[in-house]
Amino acid sequence: MSELTIVDLTAPDERPELVEQTYRAVLRPSFNTDELSGVEAVRPHPGRLLSVALDAAGVPVAAAVTELEPGGISLLGYLAASPAARGLGAGGRLMAHLVEFWTAGDYPLVLAEVHDPRGHDEAEDEHPEARLRFYGRAGAAVLDVPWVQPALSADGARVPDMLLLALHDSGPVDSAALVAWARDYFTGAEGAGFEDAQAAALLARMAQREQIPVLPLQHWRQVEPLARD
Repeated sequence: MSELTIVDLTAPDERPELVEQTYRAVLRPSFNTDELSGVEAVRPHPGRLLSVALDAAGVPVAAAVTELEPGGISLLGYLAASPAARGLGAGGRLMAHLVEFWTAGDYPLVLAEVHDPRGHDEAEDEHPEARLRFYGRAGAAVLDVPWVQPALSADGARVPDMLLLALHDSGPVDSAALVAWARDYFTGAEGAGFEDAQAAALLARMAQREQIPVLPLQHWRQVEPLARD
C-alpha cells in the first residue's frame, strides 16, 4: 500500500469518529472478546497512544495501541490490519512508524503479547507463527519467560500460552521490574485479588533470575511454557 497516512492520537476527545471507525473496522475483527473487551480499551489518552494508518481515501486500514510508560516498561497492546488490508504491508509500515515514535520518546522497553504457537492452533483467523514472523521482520526478540494475559473484563477470561516480545530493546530485562509491571497489569485488569495459583506460578517464574534473557525470536521454542494444573 503506497499511499498511507499515519496519525497518532493521545487525547480522549481527539477525532472520536475515527476512534470508533478504527475499532469497528480494524481492531474488533482482529481480536476475540477475551483479548479486546470494547472500544474503551483502545480510546486514546495521555498514557495511551492510538496510531492509525489511513489509506488514500482516509479509511483506517491498520491500527496499534501502546500503553505508554515513560522511562519504564510500555506495552503494545494491539496491532492489526483490517481484513481487507492484511498482507499488503500496512501493518509493517505502522510498526516502523511506532519504532520511530518509541525511539524519539523516553520508552526504553516496549513489550508485546503474542500467542505461543504451541498452545494456539492454526485456524482461519489464527496464525500464530505468521505473527511471530511479522514481528521478527520488525526486529523483535522474545523474553525467556512464559506469559498469561489477564482477564480484561469482569466476564472475560485469561488467555494462557502467551509469549512476551521485546520490540524496542534487546538486552536482558530486570526481573524485579518485570514482576512489578506484571503485578500492576493484573491488578489493573482483575483487581487486588488476582494472585491465584496460576498468577503466583507466573510471578515466581519471572522472579527466578535477576535478569531475564532476551532471545532471538527464532528461538521462541526455548521458552519453557508455564505448567498447567
